[in-house]
Amino acid sequence: MLPTNQSMTKTRAALIEQIDKRVEELKTLASWGDQIEDQPPMSVNFGCSFQMFAQLHPVPSDVKLLQLLEYEKELENPQGISTIRPPPLTMSAVMYSPNCGLALTSDDGIGAKIERYYSKAVSYATMASVLAIIQIFALIHQMEYTPTPSSVSNVSYWTVAMQSMMDGYLSLLHLTTGVVIETVFMPFATAAFFSFVLVSVFGMRYLLLIWRIQRPESARSSPSNNNNNNSNNDDNGTTANGNQEERGTILPLANRPQPTPQPVSDPRRDISALYYRMYALLLFGLFLFYQTATRSAFVQSIIIGTLGFGFYSFWIPQIVRNILRGCRRPLSRRYVIGMSVTRLGIPLYFYGCPENLIAHEPSPWVWALVGYVALQVFILFLQDILGPRFFVPEKYLPQTYNYHPVLPVEDEENVQENSDKSRHPRDCAICMLPVDTSASGPTGLHVLGRAQYMLTPCQHLFHTDCLEKWMRIKLECPVCRSYLPAC
Repeated sequence: MLPTNQSMTKTRAALIEQIDKRVEELKTLASWGDQIEDQPPMSVNFGCSFQMFAQLHPVPSDVKLLQLLEYEKELENPQGISTIRPPPLTMSAVMYSPNCGLALTSDDGIGAKIERYYSKAVSYATMASVLAIIQIFALIHQMEYTPTPSSVSNVSYWTVAMQSMMDGYLSLLHLTTGVVIETVFMPFATAAFFSFVLVSVFGMRYLLLIWRIQRPESARSSPSNNNNNNSNNDDNGTTANGNQEERGTILPLANRPQPTPQPVSDPRRDISALYYRMYALLLFGLFLFYQTATRSAFVQSIIIGTLGFGFYSFWIPQIVRNILRGCRRPLSRRYVIGMSVTRLGIPLYFYGCPENLIAHEPSPWVWALVGYVALQVFILFLQDILGPRFFVPEKYLPQTYNYHPVLPVEDEENVQENSDKSRHPRDCAICMLPVDTSASGPTGLHVLGRAQYMLTPCQHLFHTDCLEKWMRIKLECPVCRSYLPAC
């Protein structure tokens, strides 16, 4: 370290002059070596020893010494006293290796005091803890929003699983950082604790509940079960048809009994299998992270970009499940908005804030990530308003019951009271208010009108909000107790 800027300039000039002379000597030796053909090649020594000369740039002239001393004192013993804005900490340096003839120069290198760096680390850990707490309350609200098996069956398992995986990686990352840097162990351990509570207590509990309720779907869709069901139907078909022919009646589709639930398995085995699967994915992700850390910057960008795109597609499985099942409002809007905003907080900090903890340069691609998540949220909200299948042609969709059909005027459930056949909409059996089936509105927006009512397979008409709230409790018609298909 040199005392003044003038001495630094003179020293640098002398060093550059000596470096130039050394380079000329090496060029001369190289030219002599080319003229000698029989001489063996010269061995190159890669053990370079460097000498470093550095100097801090002086502070601006408008900053007084007393102000600097107050700032230094506040850094050592924080008292909450307002001080000056810290001046930029810049340094120029020259590194020279005499035995290798190599010189490295650095001008205006920006740094930070170690106390300020630790303060920035504490601020980041506090932000991560607050985001994790918000996510915990958002997930609790979603669990309260889906209190029954019929409502849980509409939630995508992979949407919750991808978010739990992100929380698991954040917990490990924060805990590792706190162990390596002992000075900031407590704030980073706190952030790791809240992320661990989010993934292990609430996330895994909700995942287990979703998995238990939705597992019979895969069991019913397996070929062996389909064959067994077909054989049972064939065996019972003659008797059922015979009875129906003797009675002269056919049971309507809406009055068919609800499918028999699958036998309940061992809860401990289910929990163990779910945890083993989660740990296997965590270990695989850690292996990819290690491979990323030991590769070049180009490979790191590709792997990090791929993982980020995959993890931040966590609403895509829910959108697909809404399309396949025809479900509306499976997730609480507070949960969707809260999770989307809080999970974008950390990438916005590292890739959008110029003074982040790891000194990473801001990247404009982070705004593309924000737009990608916002697009997913926008599609989810449009599915709630326009229907879950509004943007997919019907020929590409699986066959499900449509609760929002187009009702012609002659087929609407109206009652005739006057001789002039004036029509009045029928009342909803749940709220006892009239149901408007006119689908009034501009051309092309009739889908908004159809979204206001729901027609059950047993031909009973209800308000959409009323029947959806009822179906969250039980899948039976409020009028005739017939079985209702999910969603």
